[in-house]
Amino acid sequence: MGVYLGALFSLLVIEMAILFILVLPLPQRMRKWLYLRYHAVISNKKSRTYIMVIMIFVGLLFIDSWKRSQIKVSTYHNPRNPYVRNSVTPVNALAARAYNQRNVYISGFIIYFFICILTVMSILRRIVEWNDRVKSGDAILKVQLKQKQKYLNDLKKKM
Repeated sequence: MGVYLGALFSLLVIEMAILFILVLPLPQRMRKWLYLRYHAVISNKKSRTYIMVIMIFVGLLFIDSWKRSQIKVSTYHNPRNPYVRNSVTPVNALAARAYNQRNVYISGFIIYFFICILTVMSILRRIVEWNDRVKSGDAILKVQLKQKQKYLNDLKKKM
């Protein structure tokens, strides 16, 4: 259980670090580098398969923990008959519920951060592509400006 929880928590911390780095106001060069690394990882079929398998396992853990954490808790004591059994939920059932709730939170946040990373990378892709278009558009605009200036100079010479 310790290794399993450690692996889940490590995955959560890694996702949080990735998301933190992605939302920093980095220079365009660094954003492009991050996007190219992301694209290289995602375009590799093996890594994409590993990521999806891990996310399926985390999703199954989320569903399983959610179902297991839905036990009914009773803290009711019968004042008329204090010897009635099962009037109070046993401590080990409460502990199991707490562990399952913890697993729901951890796996839920892993899924949430995965979706956030995909969304931020989509936005980052658009920013990188837009800046590339603007830069290439600047070169095209400069060429057009030179052509128009040459045309104006030719007109001035004719006058």
